[in-house]
Amino acid sequence: MRFASVAEVKNGLSRYLARARKKNEAIVVTHHGKPYALIQPIEEADLEELEWKQLAKRRLARAWEGEEDALYDYL
Repeated sequence: MRFASVAEVKNGLSRYLARARKKNEAIVVTHHGKPYALIQPIEEADLEELEWKQLAKRRLARAWEGEEDALYDYL
């Protein structure tokens, strides 16, 4: 896993995207030395699973914050 600052990624985004794809490598983008975002390769077949995971995270966060029906919104 590689680490790069926001400034480094901003100045070389194409290079970081190519590196992620070609070397199948995740890149942690840092802001003031702390993890901020993640660049990682993804296949088109993985998109649906990723969407479901993001939806589940949002529902859990809302439920944690007290929205009782958040887990059942789309059932």
